[in-house]
Amino acid sequence: MKRPLASLDRAEAHAWTALVLTALAGAVDGAGFLGLGQQFVANQTGNAVLLAVAVSGDLTGREDGLSPIGPLWSLAGFALGTVLASLATRRHVLTSFGVPFLLVAEVVALAAAGLAGPTELAIALAAFAMGVQSIHAARIGLSGVTTTVLTGTLIAMSVNLSGGREDLRTARLQAGVWAVYLVAAGLGSILANAVSFSAVCWVAAAVAAAMAAAAFAEARHRGSEG
Repeated sequence: MKRPLASLDRAEAHAWTALVLTALAGAVDGAGFLGLGQQFVANQTGNAVLLAVAVSGDLTGREDGLSPIGPLWSLAGFALGTVLASLATRRHVLTSFGVPFLLVAEVVALAAAGLAGPTELAIALAAFAMGVQSIHAARIGLSGVTTTVLTGTLIAMSVNLSGGREDLRTARLQAGVWAVYLVAAGLGSILANAVSFSAVCWVAAAVAAAMAAAAFAEARHRGSEG
């Protein structure tokens, strides 16, 4: 059975949202790894590995040049972002503008990370922004797609490849998310090397601001229809 046109339009809008959010995460992650002492701000699985290797090096006296400080700042910032964003958009406090406000929080955090420069505070602020973004993606219903943790997306894509037509459509989106992240991470590292990590944060903040404006306009339109 065919889905209503409005449902198709919303699904398409969410797909584009997923790709743009993934591009932001990839760009900031690539820039952070290059400009913040090889730290991830979106990919917290990578940070867990960096933290474990750094701690094991400290405990065994191994000289590998890794410090646990950066991964800890990133993990703490990301966790704080997810918790606060989740609390701010709980069902009983959620309004039509609640989810778009998460993009505003991401804009502020990314802009602040750019102002902080290559410091631990910048790591925490950028990771905070990525944590907020993760909850935003979950709240708008991006099932099977995570914009900052691509391992889960890869698993879901593998499952969907053996499914029906709808599953294959989702698998194409998930493959697109992977491709966008790879390209954006490369471009983010290039811009960070040519200009600075701050420049990448400010570009990402500008894109997120445009998305926030569009999200508020959509929420206002839905409210007027209701």
